[in-house]
Amino acid sequence: MDLKLSGKLALITGSTKGIGFATAKSLAKEGAKVIINGRSEQSVTAAIEKITQENPTAELKGFAGDMANATDVERLKKEFPKLDILVNNMAIFEPKTFRNL
Repeated sequence: MDLKLSGKLALITGSTKGIGFATAKSLAKEGAKVIINGRSEQSVTAAIEKITQENPTAELKGFAGDMANATDVERLKKEFPKLDILVNNMAIFEPKTFRNL
């Protein structure tokens, strides 16, 4: 499938494992330039290596930082001032009953 993402810059927060990782991998396969985000440099590097093994032509950038930390968000904005795609995968919510949503 061609989603016409070639050359688009995508940030997927929390993309070193799970759903975020799968999303990053899929967008890279579609030709997007993908920013892999995780809290540690080690997890970001490992995710980039895994994606590159399957897709050697993937255009990947890494950003180690906590998106709940204002300083890290500012650093991200300076390094990547313009994004085409944002997938806000990083979020933690407390459990609530359906009535309390």
